Amino acid sequence: MRKARLALGLLAITVSFAALAADGRWTRGFGQGNLEYFMEAKGMRLYIGCPTQDGSADAFANVSLYVAETQKEVPAFTVKVNGNTYRGPFEAGSRVDSDNFRSLLEDLRSADAVVRFGKKSITFPKANADKVIPAAGTVLPCNVLF
Repeated sequence: MRKARLALGLLAITVSFAALAADGRWTRGFGQGNLEYFMEAKGMRLYIGCPTQDGSADAFANVSLYVAETQKEVPAFTVKVNGNTYRGPFEAGSRVDSDNFRSLLEDLRSADAVVRFGKKSITFPKANADKVIPAAGTVLPCNVLF
């Protein structure tokens, strides 16, 4: 009986974690005063870190690409969305990068994104972005320089 309960508990946890990182859907997370937005597609995770004044007051909002399984960061990539191209990874620690961060958020809310790294290309669909990613025209909770 104990083994059956343990197996059911582990299954429930596994299903919960799988739902948190649904392939092709934007997910919002919150921990230690910091927000994060991410989507997984074809084993890759496009990640938007959104440190807040309540969490990491000295850290800036950032955009990164990771191998989902190993959490290894991709050192160079581009995101093409809504006719604009963004080079990553980057953080919103300057006026230009803060403007790019806001622009990227708005673009992700309105169109599919094509991410290129190495010789690979992956499409991250818009999906539910307009419901998960904050609108750039609103007061962002993220730490940006300007």
